[in-house]
Amino acid sequence: MEEKCLDKMINKYCKIITKEPGEEKVHVIFGMVLDIDYDAGLLFIESNQGVGCLNINYIEAIKPNIKNH
Repeated sequence: MEEKCLDKMINKYCKIITKEPGEEKVHVIFGMVLDIDYDAGLLFIESNQGVGCLNINYIEAIKPNIKNH
């Protein structure tokens, strides 16, 4: 299987900006990217709110970030 661009973000703490269709505001999420399922279109993350998943199509931007405690 060929490596995709988002695979470089796995196991890194990232700032993720999402915008769902029909919404005006964006959502900013800070968390660790755990895994990516390209077939289902999901990005699995662990944040201070727990483990969850995001639809890849709703991600506007993602970049590695230094974790601040």
